[in-house]
Amino acid sequence: MSAQSPRPDVDAAAAAIKGIWFPVKGTVRSLHEVLSSDETVQAIAVAHHDGVMGVLALTDRRVLFRAQGRTGQRLVSHALVEVTGVRWTNGLAWSVLTLFVAGWAAEFKNMDQRDGQNIADRLEQWRRWQAAQSGNAAHTVPGQPSAGPVASPGAPAPAQPAQHAPATGVPQQSPPPAGGSGGGLFGRRRREAEAEAARLEEELRVRGADREALRAENHRLMTELSAVVGADTARLVQETERLRRAHGERSAELQRIDAVLDAKVEAGAERAERELRSARQRLNELEVQAQEAERRLAAARGGLVVTDDLALLQEAGVYEYRHPLADAVAYKERIGLIKDEYKALTKNGRAVMGATHWMVNGSAAEGRRMVRDFSKLMLRAYNAEADAAVRGMKPHRLASLVDRLVKSRETIARLGKTMQIRVTDEYHRLRVRELELTADYLAKVEEEKERRREERARQREEERLEREIVRERARLDKERDRLVLALNRARSAGQADAAQIEELERKLGEIDLEEEVINQREANRRAGYVYVISNIGAFGESMVKIGLTRRLDPMDRVNELGDASVPFRFDVHALIYSDDAVSLERALHHQFEDQRVNRVNTRREFFRVTPAQVRDALARHAGQHLLEFHEEPDAPEWRASLAAARTRP
Repeated sequence: MSAQSPRPDVDAAAAAIKGIWFPVKGTVRSLHEVLSSDETVQAIAVAHHDGVMGVLALTDRRVLFRAQGRTGQRLVSHALVEVTGVRWTNGLAWSVLTLFVAGWAAEFKNMDQRDGQNIADRLEQWRRWQAAQSGNAAHTVPGQPSAGPVASPGAPAPAQPAQHAPATGVPQQSPPPAGGSGGGLFGRRRREAEAEAARLEEELRVRGADREALRAENHRLMTELSAVVGADTARLVQETERLRRAHGERSAELQRIDAVLDAKVEAGAERAERELRSARQRLNELEVQAQEAERRLAAARGGLVVTDDLALLQEAGVYEYRHPLADAVAYKERIGLIKDEYKALTKNGRAVMGATHWMVNGSAAEGRRMVRDFSKLMLRAYNAEADAAVRGMKPHRLASLVDRLVKSRETIARLGKTMQIRVTDEYHRLRVRELELTADYLAKVEEEKERRREERARQREEERLEREIVRERARLDKERDRLVLALNRARSAGQADAAQIEELERKLGEIDLEEEVINQREANRRAGYVYVISNIGAFGESMVKIGLTRRLDPMDRVNELGDASVPFRFDVHALIYSDDAVSLERALHHQFEDQRVNRVNTRREFFRVTPAQVRDALARHAGQHLLEFHEEPDAPEWRASLAAARTRP
């Protein structure tokens, strides 16, 4: 089976695997990411190392083990020259390959016998060849040529370690022609080997110099980057490097991240970037507004007319409240404009009108003063009534409060009839408009509170779904590891049971299908269950709730709805899964809109219909998704309570 890797040597080694390896197919496919361009893969096997299942690969330079998990990868690498011993243990249940490196042992367990034996044989052949090469370098026996490593039939020969030879491999020596003289020939070959060693040493020195030059160039570029972008970018680069190092230290305990979670991380990063740009734009706007407010404050402090205006408004009974209204910004700004308008009418003497020809003791001035004082007194009474209406405003009391203000204006006109004192139409219209906007404002505030509560409930629902998906994935991963281990044991047994192996492979396929369903549910935000439930003990026979949940187990949501807030548990009439559950729920709500119980808050999803009516609607909208419908509610607790009440004396 091909791994479909960009590298042909990885594909060839994967095709030679004898054991089961599809659980780590993704790791094999991405193996090229940790390989050098001039490094060749000789053999691949599936193994467990430190409790993690991954891929054990033998290249012409090293032995490496790679495992990918949901949160990262684990990589263990040993150069061939570091391997001082190899031990292959072939058991009935599992096989173990032990590598002795620098005085300690690295065990790779649960390996297929054929794949593990292949890697062990290749390592032993390389060690024997290395030992022969070392002996030939020390002393050469005349008439005995050096030979390359022995390769197994049909397999490429193990290559030399990268630490001592270039990627082109160690050149092999040919035996001398029969009958030739020994000393001169081997002396010449020794000189050629020494010359080759000197050439390789010089090439190594040149490459070391190139590496130092590249490091210096990298340091120079980093310095230029810090100078161009700034200290913040340099700090971010350092922080990124620190996070990468921390990720590398913890990569031993991380698992493979699937494609769906990668997409979520990218979407979250884009969303965070958009929010950051929006926050910066908002900050700039607030700074501009603050500067404008400071300028206006400085201009206001320079004028004394403000004190006169406040005194005039207080004399007329128009006060600036100490506890301004909050939220519903549009209504609040409009109310502020209305206040400014009737304050301007008060200052200009257009809030209340009176007689202009009134005389006291034959003095017109005294008459005007008397009319002005009585006008202020009447206006204070009218404003007190209007302010009391604003403070005690409830949206449902709007009509009665407006009527009360109208009657107050009529009373003032009747009492001031002698002096023709009355509140002007324009001033009265502004105060009535203020009451209407206040009622709208309070209703809007309540609506926003309800929306925030619903949003928090939706977020909690999403968080619960996330936790359920994490738990389900962990369960599936654990079950998959158990089945893969059992399948390896069954295949490595002396007499494999074909039926048992087939059953284990079938279960592994079922686990893959379950994980695919979970991935689809997580990727599709509109998928979920539409439920139809009722509570005959709490709401009667002709009322149902039609809602939507994205939980993996929809009964969890039904059980939450039947908590201590209702006397009895809900009965389920139908649970319909749909890839577009949002549209299905909306279609049902639209059909029963005339039977909705709460017509103000549409997020309360109760309808005065019978389960039979909902069943007919589901048959039209859900189609083949409607597999089962229970028309009669069970309601065991309610029925038992009725029976207990009838038997009580």
